[in-house]
Amino acid sequence: MAGNCKVSFLPEDKTVEVRIGSTILAAAGKADVFVNSLCGGDGVCGRCGVIVRKGTVTGGSTDFFSHEQIQQGHILACEGRIESDVEIEIPEHTRLAGTPDYVETDVHQPPEVRKLTHRKMALAPLVRKTYVELPAPSLSDNQSDLQRLEHGLKDQYKTQGFQMGLKTTRRLPEILRKSDWKVTAMTGHRGPLTEIIDVEPGKTSRRNMCIAADVGTTTVVCHLVDLCDGQTLGKAGKYNSQIRYGGDIIRRIIHASESGSHDDLRKSIVGDLNDLIGQLVKKHRLSTKDISLISVAGNTTMVHLLAGLPVANIRKEPYIGAAYNLPPFRAAETGLQIHPRGLLYCLPCVAGFVGADTVAGIFASGMTNDDKVRMLIDIGTNGEIVVGNKDFLVCASASAGPAFEGGECSCGMRASAGAIDHIRLLDADTILSYSTINSADPVGICGTGYIDAIAGMLRTGVIDKTGRISAEASPSRVRTNDEGELEYLLTDPEGNGENPDVTITQEDINNIMRAKGAIYAAESVLLSALNMTFDDVAEVMVAGAFGNFLNVDNSVFIGLLPDVPSEKLRFVGNTSLAGAKLAALSDDCYDEIFRIAANTTYFELSTEPTFMDQFVSACFFPHTNLDLFPSVLAALAEKSE
Repeated sequence: MAGNCKVSFLPEDKTVEVRIGSTILAAAGKADVFVNSLCGGDGVCGRCGVIVRKGTVTGGSTDFFSHEQIQQGHILACEGRIESDVEIEIPEHTRLAGTPDYVETDVHQPPEVRKLTHRKMALAPLVRKTYVELPAPSLSDNQSDLQRLEHGLKDQYKTQGFQMGLKTTRRLPEILRKSDWKVTAMTGHRGPLTEIIDVEPGKTSRRNMCIAADVGTTTVVCHLVDLCDGQTLGKAGKYNSQIRYGGDIIRRIIHASESGSHDDLRKSIVGDLNDLIGQLVKKHRLSTKDISLISVAGNTTMVHLLAGLPVANIRKEPYIGAAYNLPPFRAAETGLQIHPRGLLYCLPCVAGFVGADTVAGIFASGMTNDDKVRMLIDIGTNGEIVVGNKDFLVCASASAGPAFEGGECSCGMRASAGAIDHIRLLDADTILSYSTINSADPVGICGTGYIDAIAGMLRTGVIDKTGRISAEASPSRVRTNDEGELEYLLTDPEGNGENPDVTITQEDINNIMRAKGAIYAAESVLLSALNMTFDDVAEVMVAGAFGNFLNVDNSVFIGLLPDVPSEKLRFVGNTSLAGAKLAALSDDCYDEIFRIAANTTYFELSTEPTFMDQFVSACFFPHTNLDLFPSVLAALAEKSE
């Protein structure tokens, strides 16, 4: 077609047709090919580098590539414009291959978290299938068909009444008579009322499944759960495809707010969920009609984008979302591929930057079960902090940026194959050991690796408490890069050149310092507002997959987590997913989660005058006030002796 050209992507072997002048990044999006673009296509992050193998592409900054790379066809996908049929190779560091490491296994999940979904509770799923045998009508029993069905169900439900849609009501007489009055009613929990969603002939109640989903900014994780017995049958996960529009929430909100762009992000997340549902259905030899509900937890922006709600106001003061307590919707209304009349239950949010993932975490972690005051910390692009017990809950959100998820750092990457996730320094010149995800050759470093490396650099004197790199501390590993900035080499200084050097630059350290400083400042300000200190907190719980892989000592050593006795610090895993699962399995749990959201007070840090002072104080390793970190002070004193 005139004005169009074909774009072939390698190694995915996908081809798409786009208009001449389109960017490579736009073509990749149309082909459903992932290209790393943390800045959402603004041309400032340099992560979307691709190689033009055939054809003509114009434009593109040369600032991020060497002369040799430019000669080989390297170009930024967000700036390169297609002028003919082209063949584009996506290098490994630009791809997002594989499955998030922590989706495939529960090895890193503490036993108490694995038991969360086995707590004592009545199994009363949000969507149930109930088989009933109804008496046939007669002259002496002249109830309507709907009344007859409701009467047959009422003894099995604690409800104030039933409701049924017009479409199902129209079909009801024929189904009842053709099935000899023996039917299975699929019902959905709607607060005090129960909806009769569908009526199926015969006994089909044995197959009633749900999807519990944690929709995160970086990853999407789904569990397949049998609603008949509460067992988790399978799990699947992938990186959130919205990453192509930006690595953090704010960039995605900006993209969604552009004219005609809102639906891009909705389609991306719906597509991800449908992909994972398809994987689970195929693996377990089910039909999508066997999935009767989806229970979703995620941050406020993710919930809004999934539901197709406008998000522009979330990033504008006073940071208000369109709706925090959504009723159940037909999943089909959003494009989700389950039972045609199945329901989507989105758990409630508290504020623009405290979402359903946090509320689910409050419930699943059990912090409202007794009088003890606990703190819940969820570390991601935003750090959500909750303090409370059964009597009160106060929460806040601090913007940490994408540093802990591999963004804004020179060799940063997400937790995928080849990312250095743990590292130990023997001294300033000697890396004692390191590990990479999937034991692959090192190509970058993820958040947990940065924490270990910076803690090691602080211990060995490579950096001081301000984070400044000392060139004299390690002549063999500290060097000046092409930008004239000091950097510390983590991989072999005598490497053979086959793999890229993995380094930590001065700016990387500054980024991590600001991220951890924001989270620690939020913790301190929230406690101070409650006239409390860390001594008043019985337990500090760290939620999220990131927390499962953290080295506790190193996290305290750099000042990310408070210096409290080790027995008071607990990792509780993916409580967002656990809460979504518990809600799906029990209408009591679902209702309790909504009560928790209603009773949680949001504390706005941006208007708190002491937050900036606390943030500045926390932008040191571990802190300007070393009395807050006695174990670190003792370790540094011992090192200097």
